[in-house]
Amino acid sequence: MSEKNKIRKKAKEVRAEIFRNDNGMAARKVAAKIIMLEELDTIKTVSGYYPIIDELDALICLKVLHAARFPIALPSIIASNQPLEFHSWDMKTDLIDGPFNTKESSEQIIIPDVLLVPLLAFDESGNRLGYGGGYYDRTIASLKEVNSDLIAIGIAFEGQKIAQVPVDDYDQKLDMIVTDQNIYKDFS
Repeated sequence: MSEKNKIRKKAKEVRAEIFRNDNGMAARKVAAKIIMLEELDTIKTVSGYYPIIDELDALICLKVLHAARFPIALPSIIASNQPLEFHSWDMKTDLIDGPFNTKESSEQIIIPDVLLVPLLAFDESGNRLGYGGGYYDRTIASLKEVNSDLIAIGIAFEGQKIAQVPVDDYDQKLDMIVTDQNIYKDFS
């Protein structure tokens, strides 16, 4: 088993335990921090995700942003080796079933300015460990080619922080990580 896969296995266990004991409070705290970010002083299109298993609930963040008149989007998986595609969502239209028990919007295709990114683990250098499919790494790289001002924000429980995430050449660093307890940014 690779080093990343060993860390993934442990990170899944840790996140599941935190989730069981959280009662949804962490997502509310993260949403309160995100709405106050100076990086969001101007209205930008924000893409979140439909949470699966025990991910931090991005829908709470999206509801807060939508109430503040931010355009909202959700990702869609097009193919296994492709970047994600984003569709606007008015938070009223029914979602359709996507792969991996996700939900997707079938509204208009858009390009987001801000990505709220799920993760299994992160470190204080802005590195994230995902499920291993590379969807967000490909997506962040692709979107930054089109919009160098893209802001990729990992959202997580503070307990998901580890000392160091192993990094490969294709791994994309986040611009910021917001947890229920801290905001990590200005990575060198």
